Amino acid sequence: MKRAAQALVVAALAACATTDPPERELAAARAMVAQARSVAESDAPIELASAHGKLARAETAMQRGHYEHARLLAEQAEVDAKVAWTVAEDVRMQRA
Repeated sequence: MKRAAQALVVAALAACATTDPPERELAAARAMVAQARSVAESDAPIELASAHGKLARAETAMQRGHYEHARLLAEQAEVDAKVAWTVAEDVRMQRA
């Protein structure tokens, strides 16, 4: 039983070590944050700030080699930026 547990730990560590850098996820998050910025700066600043913060944390995690954490944060940043864009568009539509 002890050997099985050790094998599981080694396998988990090996899986973490072979995780590819989340370049695509970071690029998508950067693009969405940039797109949302022009629309959401004044109408959805809280949501946009959340996206910016998560993107910055994703960049830091990436630099430190914490690829899974970076991937998760990048995906969250992209979603937050989409929310910011949607909220800002909704505010603009209500004003019109």
